[in-house]
Amino acid sequence: MNLDFVKTPFTNNPSMVRYEGIPYNKNPNQYYIKQKKKELKHNKEKLIGESKLSTDIELKKLVTTYTQVEKSLSLEELTLVLEEDFAVMHKGKMELASVCFPSGWIPTNKLGKNLSTIHKPVADNDQLIKSSKKLSEYMSKQSIRRWVWTITTYPELSNFPGFEKPKVSKLENLYFRVETQTSVPLNDETSLFLIKVEVVPLSKIWNIKILESINSMSENVLNYKDLLQIKKLLNTIIQ
Repeated sequence: MNLDFVKTPFTNNPSMVRYEGIPYNKNPNQYYIKQKKKELKHNKEKLIGESKLSTDIELKKLVTTYTQVEKSLSLEELTLVLEEDFAVMHKGKMELASVCFPSGWIPTNKLGKNLSTIHKPVADNDQLIKSSKKLSEYMSKQSIRRWVWTITTYPELSNFPGFEKPKVSKLENLYFRVETQTSVPLNDETSLFLIKVEVVPLSKIWNIKILESINSMSENVLNYKDLLQIKKLLNTIIQ
């Protein structure tokens, strides 16, 4: 795994790069589809949905057109033909959500909300909040990509609120979780926001730059990401 996105000092600023490739997997990994089905079985109403505005102006059809799938698919059916989680931003607000593997939030609670509101719980979010309006505008003009990562004791793709993490014990029980977030314009006012979640054993991709970045995080970020005990463990065992 390329870890160029792991930076020191760590920052929550929206560091995006231009992206020119295909932002979704045209041959979806069936493991992701299977896991999506499992999550939908338990929390469908909280994971996928759209606002009245989205329904009225048929934002879902913009997604089916872009991804070249059958236009008559329901949102649940569309969810199960794409490997990635996704959301649709329209005029700066999230109007459609299909996020089966959230990281501690309830996707449908954010429908109709702008990026500033969505990012409000994030630690050290000043620059993120300040740039939200410009970022929303840019998302409907240019394809961009960013990465959000953490270390966890939980090996599952979904971190739906209320999940119970195993205790921090040893390196072999730690996992590197990264969201590759890609935004592509659908029209002048609308963008498709895709999220590819990967969770891999930390030992398999270990690089000292991960610990250096964690050591540079503020107390607020460490608490938000639940990394205090993990930081202590890594500094104890990594010489």
